[in-house]
Amino acid sequence: MADESTAVASPPSPAWTGRVIHVWPGGRCQLITPTRYAWTAAPGNLRPATDAERAAYDAQVHEIQRERAALYRQLRGGARS
Repeated sequence: MADESTAVASPPSPAWTGRVIHVWPGGRCQLITPTRYAWTAAPGNLRPATDAERAAYDAQVHEIQRERAALYRQLRGGARS
């Protein structure tokens, strides 16, 4: 979902895109970014993410996972030295 309340006109910044991790009665949602920052959004501010927004979110998740795996490999290699 995208939270339009997070968009900024000046300087231009798009709405935050996050995965829904919790929905409360009344429609408020808790969303989470690829970096694991969670926030609450009101139902009137939410819209489905576009295909491009979803692809960007998924790409950022993939990059974070890749970097984390590389760090773990580096740390395991350093422990054996």
